[in-house]
Amino acid sequence: MSALLRSVRFRLALTYTVLVFGIAAAALGVVYMAVSRSLVSEPVTAGTAFTSYLDPSTGEIVTVAREIQLRFVTMEQVIDARTLEELRTISLWALVGLFPVSLAVGWFVADRSLRPIGRVVAVARDIGGADDLSRRIDLEGPDDELKELAETFDSMLDRIAEGVEARRRIVQDISHELRNPLAVMATTLDVALGDPEADAGSLRTAAETVRRTVDRTARSVDDLVAFARDVTPASSRSRTDLAEVVDEVVAEHTGAFAGASVTVDPAAVSAAVVEADRDALKRAYANLVGNAARLTRPGSVVRVGSGTMGNWAWIAVDDDGPGIDPRDHEHVFRRFWSEDASSLGGEGRSGLGLAIARQIAEAHGGAVTVASERGAGAEFALWLPLGPEASATEVVGEDGIHPVVSPLRGGR
Repeated sequence: MSALLRSVRFRLALTYTVLVFGIAAAALGVVYMAVSRSLVSEPVTAGTAFTSYLDPSTGEIVTVAREIQLRFVTMEQVIDARTLEELRTISLWALVGLFPVSLAVGWFVADRSLRPIGRVVAVARDIGGADDLSRRIDLEGPDDELKELAETFDSMLDRIAEGVEARRRIVQDISHELRNPLAVMATTLDVALGDPEADAGSLRTAAETVRRTVDRTARSVDDLVAFARDVTPASSRSRTDLAEVVDEVVAEHTGAFAGASVTVDPAAVSAAVVEADRDALKRAYANLVGNAARLTRPGSVVRVGSGTMGNWAWIAVDDDGPGIDPRDHEHVFRRFWSEDASSLGGEGRSGLGLAIARQIAEAHGGAVTVASERGAGAEFALWLPLGPEASATEVVGEDGIHPVVSPLRGGR
């Protein structure tokens, strides 16, 4: 009973009852006052009766009216008093009968008003019990506050479901990406430790294998972290000169280029200012440059550049590595797509770098293109619109992955 009295439904019903009861009491009071004033100021019998006769002693006509008028006024007062008494009685009984009726009406109105909230609670309870984030309220009806509440709750569930799915996907990606290198390291160490006659050279070879695997795993973890951060679009944008991005990223990879005996050629670095998230663009371009430094042939040249083409700005890198078979161009931007290292004569292509670059470009309304042939290196370009009038068909082919004109390679 105490729980019922503390419930929102009961409090709303009581509030409605008090309001209805108060309004009815005020209305009856006003009616009573109006009737009372009307009866006092304007009696029902307003005329006066006169009786006239001729006085024979004086020969004058005498009018007698006083006694008859007082009798009529007294009857009127009795009728007025009885009418007001009956009105009071009827009003009091009406108020007494109105209270339970208004309470019932208030309870019904409160129940109807709270029913959508009860639906929200039921959906939330079901989700909490079954962990089913696909449930939605989908409240129908007029566009009022309750429907807005239900739609807000549904939107919140959408965001939660997206976050849970992103977390699940990241966990799966981590498991997928770390399982193989961990197995390689474990197998290599087991072989080295299981050979009692292993010399320093074989142990060093095993250590180098483990080291390369650790480096590859570290890159994968970095890519996973970057990919997880970019699941939601970045919003901190400012005027960014792509030429400065090229210089900064190349400077950060100086050691990698030097270690691979690779020369960097700023073939066509020119100013190209865009509204963008500078850190995100650096991360995307660093992935492209890092791939070029890792895969190009020792002693070769890596060309970098930036500029504009029509209503678009571009930032690109071109290497002399093993290149990519045209049949694989569509697949290179997929998460964890891999190309067998044996077919390349060295380290294979795998991971999230290109997927992250494409994701960042698309978040800015742009695209990433590839121009490559087997044995002829690869050019990757990141395109960004300079304004709302920019059309993707100006720079990207119908397939969405090849440039209309390669910014660094030109027509080749």
